[in-house]
Amino acid sequence: MSLYKDTELGRIRISSVLFTQLIINSLKQQDCVGKVWPATKKGKLIGNEIKYNVSEIAQHVSVVQNEEGNIEEIAFCLIVKFGTSIKKVTAAIADQLAEYIFEEFGQRPDRIVIKISGIKSKQIAKRDLEVMRVYES
Repeated sequence: MSLYKDTELGRIRISSVLFTQLIINSLKQQDCVGKVWPATKKGKLIGNEIKYNVSEIAQHVSVVQNEEGNIEEIAFCLIVKFGTSIKKVTAAIADQLAEYIFEEFGQRPDRIVIKISGIKSKQIAKRDLEVMRVYES
């Protein structure tokens, strides 16, 4: 989904690929490398540990905009390595993503929703967990 901003020069379309790149950058921080991977809602791993397919991940990123044009919600799915603290890793990813969005747009999203669609050990076990971080505007 795309985001639209109206300016004096006209309407600007911001693709979900930009948000996907910010999510990938958040996943590459030291606390998260080798512990989380992007996924589909059905728990299928997207890409591999070394390289991510940005356009494929973008299909599974949801960005919701409110009437004022602000970012209301960003939602995406992850697979977490077995034994990893979901609370710590999702907090680190969401906070880093909120900082990246603040740098790019000058505002934080109202909330970031991270859906844990699987746990990876030898195989991927499907899960349906949802972690939501709410930010004050």
